[in-house]
Amino acid sequence: MAKVEIYRVRWYDEKRLREVVERIFSPRKGFISRGDRVLIKPNMLAPSRPEKAVTTHPALVKVVAEKLLDLDARPAIADSPALSSAEKVGKLSGLRDVAEELGIPLLELDSPVEVKTRSFFRKVEVSRKIFEFDHIINLPKFKTHTQMVLTLAVKNMFGTVPGRLKAEWHVRASKYLDFARMLYSVFSVRPPLLNIMDGILAMEGNGPQNGNPYPLGFILASEDGLALDYVASRMVKAEKKVYLMEVARREGLLPEIVLGGEYRRVPEVDDFSLPSTTPLSPSLARRLLRRSLPKPKILPEKCTACGICQEACPTGSILKVGKEPKINYDTCISCFVCQEVCPFDSIQFTQGILRRLFQG
Repeated sequence: MAKVEIYRVRWYDEKRLREVVERIFSPRKGFISRGDRVLIKPNMLAPSRPEKAVTTHPALVKVVAEKLLDLDARPAIADSPALSSAEKVGKLSGLRDVAEELGIPLLELDSPVEVKTRSFFRKVEVSRKIFEFDHIINLPKFKTHTQMVLTLAVKNMFGTVPGRLKAEWHVRASKYLDFARMLYSVFSVRPPLLNIMDGILAMEGNGPQNGNPYPLGFILASEDGLALDYVASRMVKAEKKVYLMEVARREGLLPEIVLGGEYRRVPEVDDFSLPSTTPLSPSLARRLLRRSLPKPKILPEKCTACGICQEACPTGSILKVGKEPKINYDTCISCFVCQEVCPFDSIQFTQGILRRLFQG
């Protein structure tokens, strides 16, 4: 049985955050010992200010780090952004200021090492640095994701895969359910001791970078990341649409869940917008023909020809023609990487044929 705690937190007031973090840590006395090295894993997708809801808010990271220091642990903040660096993301997101204020390291999760798993993918490459810590505390951001529908606790640990190796997985696991299986495999390498989700200012729409901030107003916590993701997706009525939840149901991975914190029932949010690419259902989307999958479209009025999407594309399907990027749809696998990394919201995905038929 897995316990998922839900707390109402309307904004990043440090007094309220400390109260909630204390309530989360209090019943777990002794789970962190003096001198333990603890990796704090926030979402550090891309350089962005906290009010954009792209990264885990620095106030929550600060309060968790302070609690660990109070326990005489040795915390560090770490991640591996896909096309940037932890230093650059930390500078704009405010996480570097937190690290400097508290005197703790801000680390890049580089130096890949291949490890065996007991999950769907038998071997994955992750940063060897995650094995230098006694524990991991996962601080995901509650966000939408144009490929996976939502990016929550399990997907946040994909950040332990060093930088550009992430793009390779979009080719190796190009089917969306396979990509969800890969995410669970990576998560299973070093399951976090605790997951605390920043759902105070969430992201809706076409996330994980170009969606819209949404004042969800919750913190969720659990020792079980998959159970946490189920409750979070249920809050926004997406539990039957998220690919990871489909995999969990098929494989019997979801434990029995009991709620704690300030709620005994999952609060429901009615006006939270999922990505425009959200499938009718994962099992139906799995059977779509390639031509019916959502396809990326470059918006010339927003595109600056910066080359980031071209650099990130795992199949080399984005080419420069003159000064402007063009997409080769014959090799495009609809992996959403280009949309995810574009800082100018200049790539949108057309809806698949089947979805248009059902909606029309």
